[in-house]
Amino acid sequence: MKKSIALLFILLTGSNFIYSQILWDDFEQNRIGYYDFVHGGMTERYENPDINSSVNSSPLCAQYVRNPGEMWDVLVIVANGAIDDVGDYVSGDKIMSVDVFSPMPGLPVQITLEDSSLAGPTNYPTGRHSVYLGQTTKTNEWETINFIFDNQPDPAMSSSNLTSVILLFNGGSFTNDTYYFDNLYGPEFNNQCDGLTNDPLHDFADWDCNWNLSMCPSQTQCNDFDYMSGWLNQSYNPENSGINTSKYSGDYTRNPDPNGEDVLIAYFQEQDLDVGLYPFFNMKVYGPPTPLYISFQNNGTEIIGFEKNIWQNNTWQQLNLDLSSISASSMSINRVVLFFDQGMVNWNTYFLDDIGLSSAPVSINEKTYDFELILYPKPAKDKISLSLKIFNSSSVKVEIINLQGKKIQTIVNGKNLEASIYSYEIDNLRSGLYFLKTTINGVENVEKFEVIR
Repeated sequence: MKKSIALLFILLTGSNFIYSQILWDDFEQNRIGYYDFVHGGMTERYENPDINSSVNSSPLCAQYVRNPGEMWDVLVIVANGAIDDVGDYVSGDKIMSVDVFSPMPGLPVQITLEDSSLAGPTNYPTGRHSVYLGQTTKTNEWETINFIFDNQPDPAMSSSNLTSVILLFNGGSFTNDTYYFDNLYGPEFNNQCDGLTNDPLHDFADWDCNWNLSMCPSQTQCNDFDYMSGWLNQSYNPENSGINTSKYSGDYTRNPDPNGEDVLIAYFQEQDLDVGLYPFFNMKVYGPPTPLYISFQNNGTEIIGFEKNIWQNNTWQQLNLDLSSISASSMSINRVVLFFDQGMVNWNTYFLDDIGLSSAPVSINEKTYDFELILYPKPAKDKISLSLKIFNSSSVKVEIINLQGKKIQTIVNGKNLEASIYSYEIDNLRSGLYFLKTTINGVENVEKFEVIR
C-alpha cells in the first residue's frame, strides 16, 4: 500500500528531522502536482517494476527515461497553489523525499524549488530558490531518497509563494538511463483540493482532485485492468470558461489502427456502477466535431451503449447518459469504453472532464441549437435521406466524407433554407463506413452511416 501522509520522525546525527511534507503524487488517487514540462520521456501510472518491494509495493508508479541530449534534464512539477514558506526545508527541519528505482548506485537525484514564472531556460540562477541533493544506493531496487539542503542559487528569492518542484535524475550528464519514481513528498501549499470531499463511488475523474477511474495514461504496461490505443494525460483545461472552469482536464490523443479503430477502456475502481439512486452518467467532452460511441460493459459484454456527437468545434459539451433502464439488469457495469471517430484514421486530440454519476442530469448551460436532423435508413443501400428541421433562418451545408476524411460530394449548400427532406443517391458508393458532415449556422455535426450492397 502507499505510504500515508503522516508525521514521520528519524534520528540523524543526534537531531530530530521532521517529515511533515505532503504527498504530491503516488500516480493513483493522490495527484496534486502538474507536470508542466519534462525533457525526457515520462509515462505516468506505469506498472511497478517490483511489486513485491518492501519499500514500494503499490501497483503504479512513473517511468522516466532521460533525454541524452540534455545535460540538465528536468521535470517541472507545478503546485496547485502557492507554496508555503519553505524556510524549514532550508534549515533541515523538514525534508522532501521520493521513492526511486534506479539502474545503479551513486547517481545524484536533485530537487530545486523555484518560481517558474521567473526561472527561464537561459537565465540561471534567477528564480531558483534552493537546491536539495540525494543519491541512489541500490541497483534495480526501490529505495526512499531524502533530499538535504545544499545551496541557494538566487539569494534574492523569497521563501514564500514559490510555484514548482524541479526534479533531476543524474543532472550534469548525457545519459538515457531509465528511472522509476513514486510517492513524491514535497512542500505544503495552498491546494485547491483541500476541504473537498472525494466520493469514489460517484466522482470518477476530474483531473484536479478525483482520480477514481483505472485509466493508464500514455503507452503503458498497466493493461491488466484497462487498455487504450492512444495517449491520455493530465492537461491544462483548453477553455476554462462557460460550463467548465476547472484548471485541468484529461487530454486524449487517438492512435488508430489501419482500420481506424481506437478505444479507451476505463474501470471503476471502488465497485461496479451504482445506478439505483444515481442513474445518470455525466461527462464533459471537447474537441473537433465527431461521432462518439460510449459503451457500458461487464468484462467486455455490452450492457448498454449510446451514440453521441461532439457538435461544435472545440467547445465544452455536457453529456448526460440515462442508465436507469439497466438498474434491474442481472449484469452489473464495471467498465466504460469510449470510441472517438470510430472507423476514422486520424490522430485527433480530445479533452475529457468531470466524469461521474448523479441522481439527476447535470444542468447544461450551453448553446441551444437551431435545428434537428435525422439520417436514415441505417444501414443504407441505394440512397440516404436527411430529415432536417430548421427553427431559424440558416446557412446549411451537408457533405459526405469517407474514412480518410476526404469529401466525396456536397448534398446541400445554401442559405435561408426551410425544413425539408434531402435525399442522395449512393449508387457510386462502395460498401463500407462513411460520415455525413452537416454545418448549420457554423455548428458542425458528424454522423456515421454504413453502406451495404
